[in-house]
Amino acid sequence: MQYLNMDMHVHSCFSVEAIPGLRDVTFSPKETPDELYESAKARAMDFVTITDHDTIDGCLDFMARHPEVEDFVVGEEVSTELPVSKLTVHINVYGHDRRQHEELQRRRGDAFAVAEYCGAKGLFFVWNHPFYRENLSTIEEEEFMRLVANVPVIEVRNGGRMQVLNVLAEELAVREGKAMQGGSDTHTGNIGSVYTAVPCEDLAGFFAGILARTSRIVGHHSTRRNFLLHNYLAGRRHVVDLNCRRMTSPLQRVRMRGLGVLAFAFSPWVVRRHFRNQIDMARIALSTLKAFGHLNEALLLDAA
Repeated sequence: MQYLNMDMHVHSCFSVEAIPGLRDVTFSPKETPDELYESAKARAMDFVTITDHDTIDGCLDFMARHPEVEDFVVGEEVSTELPVSKLTVHINVYGHDRRQHEELQRRRGDAFAVAEYCGAKGLFFVWNHPFYRENLSTIEEEEFMRLVANVPVIEVRNGGRMQVLNVLAEELAVREGKAMQGGSDTHTGNIGSVYTAVPCEDLAGFFAGILARTSRIVGHHSTRRNFLLHNYLAGRRHVVDLNCRRMTSPLQRVRMRGLGVLAFAFSPWVVRRHFRNQIDMARIALSTLKAFGHLNEALLLDAA
């Protein structure tokens, strides 16, 4: 049976994120759902999804204007957290409707409630980049492993995570008997740089194949070079242009462009800090989780 492909973690212009430390300045990818769909098909993706942050508006808009498309599935990255440690958790959900989206958003304060709802409704869901540290929180082992037990699938390769974190995610999935998938997590249109391949004939078979553990994950990990070029600098340019267009005051636009220059000047420091934080999270995971007790921490971190 032929392997069919899908990048399962993709963001469009409907994702909106605040820029830390900058009031009233936000970031949204510039790519529309239509542009991402065309790029995905040009890059040999057989199926397409968009997993914007806490919204399915982009997906529904695309489907309303393209009712003939049968290789597209609604997706959403639900932002939640573990209630004790406050560890940020992102859960991708697929194939749901507006009412289910609203129910998921009502449960955002508790990752266990999100997982329980998905399970009760038979929704396909996955824990994205499980070693993600957004708010300098830490891992509480019993709580962390309890969520692992409650999710059927783990994202084991994320195009925005360095290799050591993706390796730890895959090690966790293998040891705990979880299905595996991967995606680019692109916010800059680089769809298909990481994707999931499954031997199947249709979209339903694709998701069933992941749960049956026949998936293969293809694509690169994040490196300092590709983070700088394809994430930070590309995103910086878009943030400046997008927010300058929104601003009505010439003084505001001058300030925004000045901030863009500073962001460029500090880019080496930002890259170093970004990867240092990921290594710190790897160190926390290795020292906290008994599931990793057999791993050589020094060897893994030296390789990173």
